[in-house]
Formats: sequence, C-alpha cells, structure tokens
Amino acid sequence: MYGRWTPRFTARTLAPPDQGNAPGISGVLDYEPPSASGHGDLTRTEDSTPMRLRALITIALATALAVPLAVTGSAPTPAAADESVAQAVTPASTATVTRLSGATRYETAVAVSKQYPAGVPAAFVTTGVDFPDALSSAAAAARLGGPLLLTPAAALPAAVSTELKRLKPKRIYVIGGAAVVSERIRIALSRIAPAERISGVDRYATGLNVVAKIFPAADHAILATGRKFPDALAASGAAGARKAPVILVDGAKASVSAATLSVLAKLKVSTISIAGSDGAVSAGIQSQLFNAGYAVTRYGGATRYETAAAINTAYFAPEASSTSFLATGVNFPDALAGAALAGHLAAPINVTPRTCVHPSVNDAITELGAPTRFVLGGTAIVSAAAADNVRCVYATKTEPLSGWATSAITLDADAEVPYLDRPPVDVHDPAVKLDSTGLRIYLRADTRKSSDHPVVYAQYGISALIEYNRTGSKVWLDRAKRNAQRLIDIAVVRDGAWWYPYKHPWTYYKRTLATPWYSGMAQGQALSLFTRLAEQTGEASWDVAADKTWASFSQPYSPKLPWSSLSVDKHLYFEEFASNQPPLLVLNGHVFALFGLYDYWRHTGNAEVARYFDGGATTVLDRMMPLIRVEKGVSYYCVQTEYCQSPLWQNQKYHAIHSWQLDTLARLSGDAEFTEWADTLRADWQPPNANRRQTQPQIPPTDPHSGMGGDSDWIEP
Repeated sequence: MYGRWTPRFTARTLAPPDQGNAPGISGVLDYEPPSASGHGDLTRTEDSTPMRLRALITIALATALAVPLAVTGSAPTPAAADESVAQAVTPASTATVTRLSGATRYETAVAVSKQYPAGVPAAFVTTGVDFPDALSSAAAAARLGGPLLLTPAAALPAAVSTELKRLKPKRIYVIGGAAVVSERIRIALSRIAPAERISGVDRYATGLNVVAKIFPAADHAILATGRKFPDALAASGAAGARKAPVILVDGAKASVSAATLSVLAKLKVSTISIAGSDGAVSAGIQSQLFNAGYAVTRYGGATRYETAAAINTAYFAPEASSTSFLATGVNFPDALAGAALAGHLAAPINVTPRTCVHPSVNDAITELGAPTRFVLGGTAIVSAAAADNVRCVYATKTEPLSGWATSAITLDADAEVPYLDRPPVDVHDPAVKLDSTGLRIYLRADTRKSSDHPVVYAQYGISALIEYNRTGSKVWLDRAKRNAQRLIDIAVVRDGAWWYPYKHPWTYYKRTLATPWYSGMAQGQALSLFTRLAEQTGEASWDVAADKTWASFSQPYSPKLPWSSLSVDKHLYFEEFASNQPPLLVLNGHVFALFGLYDYWRHTGNAEVARYFDGGATTVLDRMMPLIRVEKGVSYYCVQTEYCQSPLWQNQKYHAIHSWQLDTLARLSGDAEFTEWADTLRADWQPPNANRRQTQPQIPPTDPHSGMGGDSDWIEP
C-alpha cells in the first residue's frame, strides 16, 4: 500500500556493550520508570551498502568468529554455544492412516470386524454399554484370531447380525450374564454359529472364566484394574504379541482374590506385568504377587497416556510391528473392538486426548515407527490432528530457556516490513480517542476508566508512524513519539531489560491475571515501534529503548519478576498473557512478538535476534499451527492443550488475523510453508464474499461467548 519502509536512517554500526547497566538503572526489578536519556550515543551509518548485504555480512562474521554480537545498552547475555540445538522439523506423521468408525459404537465395532476375513475360528459378542467384559475378551479373541463385536442388552443390531453372517465363525462366545446380553440375543446368534455364554458373578469372575476357557496355558499375564478402561485397553496389543491373557483385578484392594491366584497357577504363569501406576493397581498387589514367587514388572505413568506409552515401548521394538492403533483415552466404546484386532495383529494400541497426541504417546509412536495406523472412531472422538500424531502442548514454566528447536529460517532484510499492508489501528477512526498530548486513551471494559495499555500505545505508535511516512505530516511523527515515550515512562526494569506492565486485572473464562502482568506481544510491538523511530529519526534514545526491550526476550520465567519467553517441549514461545495463570500460548501474540524481532534484526543485523526469530517461527510451524487449525472451521486462539482446544476459543476475527500473519511470515522468511498454512486456514473458513488474498479481511461480528472481544483493532485485554 505504501511501498517498502524507507525511513531516513536504516542501519546501525554495532558498538561494544555497555559496562554494567545504564545510569539510574539497577540490576534488579525496579518499579521506578527508567530514563530515556543519558545512555550515550550510538554510531550509525548511511552508507550505500544494501541493508540485506550488510546484515548477511554481519551474521557471517559473527558466526565465523564464534562471538556474540553486542549492541549498545544492556543487551541480553547470549546463550552459550551448546544451548542452541538445531532440530530438523519433521512432519507430524509419515504413517498411512486408516480410520475405522461408524455412526454408533456398534457400527464402529463392525468397521473393525471387517478387517477379518470370512471363516474366522471364533467371534466374541459383549455388551457395548460397559467396558470390563469386552476388555477381558479382547486378549482371548486375539489368541483365537477372531473379532469382538458389541451389542446392547435387549436386541442384536442388524449391522452386527449381518457382519457375523459374513464372518461365518465356527463358534460365537457371548460374554456376560443375561442382564447385559440377553438370552434372546444368544439364541439369535446360535442360528449363525454355536453360541456359548461365559459369565460370572461380577466383572472379575467373568474375566477369569474367559481366561480359563480360552487359554490352556500361558507363561506370562498382564494385570490391569477393572475400575477404569485405559490401562487394560493399552495392554491388549501387548498381550496379543505375547499370547498372554489380560486379567482384570480390583486395583484398589491390597491383594488379588484366591480365584485370581488359582487361575495364574493353572496357566503356569511365571512372569506378570502390571499395567498402571500403584494408584491404579495397588503396591500391595504387586508385593503379594512377588511374595508368591512371580517375577513382577510394573509399567505405569502419571497419566493413562504415559502408561500406554510405557507398555508399548516395553513390549514392542522399533519397527517390529507394521501396524499401530490409536484410540481415545477419554471414553471406551469405539476402542473396545480395536483392542481385539490390535492383539490379533500383535500391534501396539495407544490412547490419546481428542484433539492431539500426548507427548509421551507421540514419542512412542515415533519411536516404534509402524507404517500403518488404524484410528478408532470418528473425528469427533479422535481429531484429524491426533490421527496424524500431532503433539499436544502442555504449557509449563519450568523448562530452561535454552536448547529450543530451530530450522535454519533465513530472513529477508529487503522484504516489506510488517504492518505496512495492514496498520494495527485506523488512525482516522473517530472512535480512537487521544488526549491533548496525542496519547491514545484506553478505557477498561469493566470500569470504563482509563488505564495504561502497552499494546494500545505500541499499535497506535506504529500506525501513526506509517501515516507519517505516507503523508509527511509531522503531527503523526509527534504522536508516534508520544505513545512510545509513554511506554518508557511506565517501564520497569529486570536486570537491565525494560518491561511494559499491565496494572489492571484481566479475567478470561473464570481465570484472572494477577497484576502486574506482562506480554510478549507488548514487548514485540514496543520493539517494532522503538526500532522504527530510531530508523526514522536517528535519535539515540530510541535505539536505547529498542536495545533494552530486546534484552527482555532472553529472560526466563520468574514467579516474582517480569517474563514472557518460555521453552515448552524444546520449543520457544512468547507468551501474550504472562502472569500467575498457566500460559495460554496465543498464536497472534506470539507472531506479533516475531514481527518485533524481525524489525530489530533488520535494523541491527544481530545474529542472536535472528536465532530467536528462527526459534519462534519454528514453533509456529512445528507446534502451533497443527493445534490451532480446526478442519473446516474457525481456528483456535491459543494452543495450550488443557484449556484452549475448545469452541470457547474459536474466534472469527483472529482466524482472519492468523492467515494475514502467516502470509507476512512467509514474506519475511521466504518459507512457503507459512503460505500453505495461510491458504489452509482460508480454505477452512473465510468471511462470505472474501477475496482469497485481500489486504483487509472483512471481520464478521464476534460471538461474545467465543474467544476474545470484538474491538475495532487488535487490542485484546
């Protein structure tokens, strides 16, 4: 719209770092605002060397000499060389995925059964209303090479009857008493093949009777709790690989029953695995079995997902199985029939949350490397992202801020800079209010009283500076300076870095940020504003402000000090709402922080800034986009698995912003993968009659119950 960014001053000569902090700035958190003056001058050049070439020369020299680049001011201490671990970004999944699902749990079981040829030795029919009988039967069905089908109590579904007729089993086992699978159903089944009922007084007795009937002997057995389904489900594939039974026990008790010990003895079991932690199967049971002479090994984790991963990596060597299974770990119906097929194929079966794959399961799937993956249930049960082994992000604050992934992204110093095609604020909008000095006014939504809002100041300043370059009217430059100066006035200091606090609380969906809180988005947009003012005016004070703001990006989480940068699962994030609450990992705020890093890198040529950009951009591609995307729908606002992947966080306004941001990242980096993601989001959803690549997407009305509010610009809290 306005061409490339062409301010008067475009580059800096990098000077030695300050010795200590700037005058008046302490090395600890200081709630007195830092001075914008008295920091010394910077030498800058207006030579004719192209900016892109200067930047590349600077980076090359820094790399060749293996020394950190420094800028005047208290720049952050560069990470040690061994902290920068380059990790190639690989696709989430390379397996061929086949989804087995139906309109009901009974039809899903039929879809699984269709993987068996006609003429199976046996078929098992159990209730689909509860899980214990099916899980007791899965390993037994695997041993005989037959499927497991489900039924309601009163009448056999037509689809199940039709499938059994296709299978032509030599025998049908009906598992459970007449209260769960009626005698009427058993009689109907007997018209297809001889139908025998196996039952007991409770789930544990039924399971023991199934094992005694089907297994003449076994040197190994797996014990799992009968109170919950995931551990026994995950054990089914492992049991099939060992031709072993899965025996359900009441894991809350201190010992197993005499009947269980009797079955173990009759089978001549010598080794036992326990599926689940001692919260699932008690330590007393483990001690009892050990004292009875069995070799006992426990495979358990803090969650059902970690337990499944532990079982599968213990029982299966990498590439030992050509097939794996993925089922929901949230509910049992769609997974039950798959347990029998997994056991029959001697294949691991993992469990997953709905929208993505738990990191431990993701690691196990990747390690085992099966080229074929069966997914049990429809996309409402196991999403397309989870089926593709997209890794969940569980945000923590404790991982060291080092060693995060990069992918050798190369920045283009000659690219059109961010925001020129879409200024954050319409500076001519009469709804945008300024005070008599040109400072933008922000009124809190809850009290309608004015409050300092760092993003409001930074966004207005960036937009005013764009307008100054468009019109040449000095009033816009003065307004940009006024809003930038207010950021400096409210800044607090942590070890030489400048931070811009929010001093009003913000509540989202029953969570409230304690004050003061900070924002990677605010830090990034302030960095853009200061850098552009330095280039526009040549005034050293703006360079100092930019240097001090850049220093904040390398400061790790602290419970009492400002923070916004996090390493989560070895990926770098810039948290938009850095506070006492769990991080949300917001996509748009993270990318706005990247825009600030780009501006500062283009101005300084600092290779360490480029590394931070590379880390954050790699996170967008490798971790955020697979979780943000909602196939054929509006994308999520944030990625933190435990909170964000909900319809509450789908927002049309930010969906449009996401695609624009991705197009901008593609322009800055030359990486076509950003464009591919932008096009994918537009294909999933875009406003009616919108052009595919319009500069100013039409923003539809925002659902007040969905995601963030519908302000006219990009202000969030």
